[in-house]
Amino acid sequence: MLGQELVTKQAPSGILCHKVFLMERMYMRREMYLSLLMDRGSQGPLLIASPRGGTSIEDIAASNPEVIFTEPIDLMEGIEHDTCVRMANNLGLEEGGVSHDKAITLMKNMYNMFVSCDCTQIEFNPLAETPEGDIVACDAKVNFDDNAEYRQPSIFA
Repeated sequence: MLGQELVTKQAPSGILCHKVFLMERMYMRREMYLSLLMDRGSQGPLLIASPRGGTSIEDIAASNPEVIFTEPIDLMEGIEHDTCVRMANNLGLEEGGVSHDKAITLMKNMYNMFVSCDCTQIEFNPLAETPEGDIVACDAKVNFDDNAEYRQPSIFA
């Protein structure tokens, strides 16, 4: 893999692979999808969740649009607890359970990072629930606002 062209849907012309990261094996009870992105339509952040993750969200949206849930977030108000509860429910997590509570915390932290780091997108796919009840971002994609380079020198270094 090192030194080879990695071709994906996101990089159809390929990207040269310079690094490979290894991590411990993850046993998953379920795979979900969670993202926060800047939405032109609502002119603010949009939280997107699906209980079906681990595959292309575009494919899921085409075949099963009813399992894609969205919540616009008012930038002036920030992310609300009730929004996080609804989205954790939409992910199929049992309300009041450890996983449910951890997903709510993750969404709040995700929003704080989104705002403080001038992100345009944070995407977890898959977002996993482990048999122990942990919520783990197994793969993530983060994009930043290029216009915020002067505010984020450590990110753009």
